[in-house]
Amino acid sequence: MSDREQIELQVVGVVHHIDRKHWVELRALFADEVTTDYVSLFGGTVQQQAGDALIATWKSVLGKVITQHLLGPIDVEIAGDRATASCHVRALHYAAAAKSGSEWEVLGHYRFQLLRTPAGFRIAGMTLETFHQIGNKNLLQEAQ
Repeated sequence: MSDREQIELQVVGVVHHIDRKHWVELRALFADEVTTDYVSLFGGTVQQQAGDALIATWKSVLGKVITQHLLGPIDVEIAGDRATASCHVRALHYAAAAKSGSEWEVLGHYRFQLLRTPAGFRIAGMTLETFHQIGNKNLLQEAQ
């Protein structure tokens, strides 16, 4: 498998494993330390954390939420042992019990930073550029 194909599979794997709640498989896609930038969606600051902590947070926040992430074409740039993958994302979140509405959809663009490891490329960073949101922006909190 080429580097480009492996990187595309890593990116697609993120959303497939989140949607299926396959947390162990999801963790395997990430480096030991991960930078996440969801500032355009939630505010706050860029986060630097252990891969285990990132997946534990997602499991906690998304465990009771049905999701479906759709990705656009993945544009891959490789420079030695580093790579960047960019794509559009449309993420639907559904929680029947959320009091302010059961659906929240986020439209945007993802940018992944990957590093080559002995086990292959692993995701070391993610940035979401939010374009638009539809529905209950409090759904994640209300689903808990």
